[in-house]
Amino acid sequence: SFSVLESEEVESMVSLNRASFGICLLSRLPKNLTHKVLYREYFGLYCGMRHPLFQAETISPADLEGEPFVAFQTEAVGGPLEEISKLRTRLKLSPHWRGVSASLNEIRRMIVTNIGIGALPVHVAQQDVASGQIRQLPPYEGLPLINIYLISNPARRFTEAEAAFLSTVESEIMMIDIAERTYTTA
Repeated sequence: SFSVLESEEVESMVSLNRASFGICLLSRLPKNLTHKVLYREYFGLYCGMRHPLFQAETISPADLEGEPFVAFQTEAVGGPLEEISKLRTRLKLSPHWRGVSASLNEIRRMIVTNIGIGALPVHVAQQDVASGQIRQLPPYEGLPLINIYLISNPARRFTEAEAAFLSTVESEIMMIDIAERTYTTA
């Protein structure tokens, strides 16, 4: 069975031996768990179709100054998405959140409904960009690159099925170069 939890909870569940393994963000690499980069993804900034910048012919980074935003809970200093927070600070977006969530789907919904500008993985946002629901905002290069980890507890006694699954996933990770497991920005 699969459960969807916040990354911190995933790490805790695996560490406490309440879950066999997990896929999550990590703000620091845990010493008591096995961790491997499953894939990497770039995050871009987006606005919804009702946002004034959506119809702008050209947008410069200066146009984002003071704009309200929505954020992932883990965008805080020291969190796994801290690089997104640094990007917002560099662009001088509003210092106040309009919405916050741990759910990618909720962040996406808040962007689409114009609650604020927000960050999404570029590869995830492509479909909404293509359908005209959201627009990517600058910068378009030098975007935050975030690692998504597969974690497991080496102290756990895995069932035969769990051990086979984990072994297969880890073998695939080892055979595929990280560049091929990185979602591009294009």
